[in-house]
Amino acid sequence: MRISLLKSIGRPRSRGIAFSLILLGLLGATAASATSYGSLAWTLGTVTAIDWNVSDVNLGDVFTSDVNGTVTGLGIYAGNNATYTNPETVALYSATGTLLTSTTVTDTDPQSYGYYWASTSPVTLTAGAVYTVVDFTNGNGWGYGTVSDKWATFDYDDYVYTDTLQFTTTTNGSGPAYLGGNVELTPEPGTLLLLGTGLLGFAGVLGRKLRRR
Repeated sequence: MRISLLKSIGRPRSRGIAFSLILLGLLGATAASATSYGSLAWTLGTVTAIDWNVSDVNLGDVFTSDVNGTVTGLGIYAGNNATYTNPETVALYSATGTLLTSTTVTDTDPQSYGYYWASTSPVTLTAGAVYTVVDFTNGNGWGYGTVSDKWATFDYDDYVYTDTLQFTTTTNGSGPAYLGGNVELTPEPGTLLLLGTGLLGFAGVLGRKLRRR
């Protein structure tokens, strides 16, 4: 019985089943990639300070998008809630200071990954382009520390003290990252299609090799 089972693995039908299982695994990997990309720009690293310097200030975090996609939400760091008294405005700007989208975030909004999140008007990001997410603290405390990149590459932080939302341009502040705003994004289907096409191509080559045996 054991010998006949081992021999059957080499038969064409068995090779076809094996190929199908491999293909399903590759497609599953593609789907998993879709899930992991559709999220925040970065996760928290080491938090150096929280509830720092209660005042009206715009905290800017400058980043480069690594994917094409659509922004669906903006968030604020939830660790500053000890001094939270007023709603904060979070905005996304282009590299030249054009306001792309903005929303109001409160400490009653849904929380995940250490941030409060609010939906915003959709806006498309382009891979390789530079953007700034700005959090107007509105008199609340704020923090700073390090972050770990996800679909974006964090570049540097900047700020401007004012009593209204404004694009940030002053560098050499606390950092390396302000905590601060964050961005939630859904990737463009084409980004995932490229990954899926590469996996299917690999599966095709593997299938031809199996059929030749």
